[in-house]
Amino acid sequence: MASLSHLPSILFLVFLYTSINGDSSDQSPITACPSFDCGGVGITISYPFWHQSQQFEHCGYPGFNISCSDQNRMIYLSNDLYPITNINYSNKSLTLAHTRIRPADCPKVPHDTITLDSTPSLFNSTLGNKMLHFFYNCTLYPPSLPHIACLQYGTKQSYVFMEGATPEFDWHRYCESAVSALVSDEAVYGDLVQGFGQALQGGFKLIWKQPNGACQSCEASGGFCGYNNGLHRNFFCICANKRHSTNCYGQGALTTVRPEPHYIYVAIGALIFGGSVIAATVFYFTQKSKVDSYKPV
Repeated sequence: MASLSHLPSILFLVFLYTSINGDSSDQSPITACPSFDCGGVGITISYPFWHQSQQFEHCGYPGFNISCSDQNRMIYLSNDLYPITNINYSNKSLTLAHTRIRPADCPKVPHDTITLDSTPSLFNSTLGNKMLHFFYNCTLYPPSLPHIACLQYGTKQSYVFMEGATPEFDWHRYCESAVSALVSDEAVYGDLVQGFGQALQGGFKLIWKQPNGACQSCEASGGFCGYNNGLHRNFFCICANKRHSTNCYGQGALTTVRPEPHYIYVAIGALIFGGSVIAATVFYFTQKSKVDSYKPV
């Protein structure tokens, strides 16, 4: 029976070994920054984007929160929600559809979409896009200019021009409304007056860039950027072994999930010793039961 006194020590050594090899409070980048399905089958969103439901803590860039529904994935930019039609992680591009524009051969843009100077600091809208300017229901207009025939209302005519190609005229004075919309470069070809509808349906692209400061240092060291309490406060760097305040480097050396070698030897020795004690205990009680069974009555 004295051998049972070793069991608490064995359990402690096993606990010590598991503590050395992993801490449940530390999340690996895989579990801390998981991908998630969004907006239907086969549509997967991953870092640096994060799910809208992660309100107080998230892994990803500020403002890259995605709102998911059964059919849509949306991102909030410039005070509006824009449907995401494609994400290209290799060239860091995001393709968005125009919001509140109904699919039609002759759509009408109800208001200004994202402008070149209104996109968040981590997005660049000047690459891969062109700006279209629309002037609706003009009562006076320069002669001989091609107008959008499908939007003509009585004697009022509507026009569309590429950025930098708008004729000199007081459009804002003689037109009921003027709006601007981004479209991707490849969507603009041929006759703009005839093909503007298709260009609008193609949406536009945004190129995202790496944040400066702590997040940039974190990613350079192999980590992932995370934030607490809101969209951009209380930064932390998610590394392979645990979270760090700035990056995954510690005193010039990259931290790893592997324990130090001497801890490995201690843990292995503890397991061998514990296993030996358990085996001896089992053998002792087995032999003792055999001897007792042969005692004369």
